[in-house]
Amino acid sequence: MLSKRNEQMIRIGVIGLGGMGLHQARTFNRVTACQLVAGADLSAEMRTRFAQTFLQAQVYTTPEELLAQAKVDAVVIAVPTAFHQPIASAALAARIPVLLEKPMARTVAQCHRLIDDAERTNTLLMVAHCRRFDPYWTAWGEYVSSGKLGAPVLWRDIRAGVGPGSWYLDEGLGGGPLLDGAIHNYDFANWIFGEPESVLASAIKLEPAVSAIDTGSTIIRYRTGHQLLLSWSWVARGTTLHDVIGPEGFIQFGTAGMSVPAEEQGHYQYCCFTDRAGAQTLIKTPKQPDMYTFQAEHFLACVRGEAICQSPGTEAIKAVAVAEAVLEAGREGKARSIG
Repeated sequence: MLSKRNEQMIRIGVIGLGGMGLHQARTFNRVTACQLVAGADLSAEMRTRFAQTFLQAQVYTTPEELLAQAKVDAVVIAVPTAFHQPIASAALAARIPVLLEKPMARTVAQCHRLIDDAERTNTLLMVAHCRRFDPYWTAWGEYVSSGKLGAPVLWRDIRAGVGPGSWYLDEGLGGGPLLDGAIHNYDFANWIFGEPESVLASAIKLEPAVSAIDTGSTIIRYRTGHQLLLSWSWVARGTTLHDVIGPEGFIQFGTAGMSVPAEEQGHYQYCCFTDRAGAQTLIKTPKQPDMYTFQAEHFLACVRGEAICQSPGTEAIKAVAVAEAVLEAGREGKARSIG
């Protein structure tokens, strides 16, 4: 972890003080080598909660006020997805480095605008694809990348339950689970599987009161031959299936019935690799520090010019392109190419 005595103290502002913004604020507040100095939100309730939690920070009513008045070295933006591009563009225009919550933007066109703004101003734009910094996901991802499962592999993620609601299920603001929720899967699959080639999708709406697609399924094919099968609902309850299967073995999430020492319980996350012969290997990763801490530390290192960004806008746009293709294919009920 970075030392406050040896590193420049970077002043952080947070724009958007809802659940994710507050979580990011708490993370940066406990990470060394930075100071949480400002927050902004249109909601008086959110501003009050933030002010009561972080007594040292100044609070602003709008993003524009924070960018113009607060003395910040970098900002975290955690507003509804539809507003990512205009607010991040304003920060980049002021040459303030940005950590932007995922998805990068609501549309690929908005992503291109952000990439152009970051390049024109020579300012850091990092997208918070936290799974790239998650020891748990990267551990099983390394098993796939190393060929232990053979090739091709199929990553299956099927889940149903009551999602976050609010603007997340608004078509224009959040886009629903196949955009906002599954964006982690799209980005991580792009990272370990390579370039996506095509999608086949089907979407249905189970809740007429929301405007976004609330339930859907998709199969995404990659040029490497790997596939991601994903089926999500944010309005209906159901069972969960999450594994990765290949010709030489498979990965289950959890202990798969294997025993865990009592002293480890509560301190580690587990997944289990079973090879073709049936031999099992338990893969464990510590729960702390968590992916948000590693992500924050990486962002700070990038701001100081000490690291090359591992989640730049030029990568994050690819996940939004997959999401757009999934949503379009889901509405049409047929396959679509990507790119």
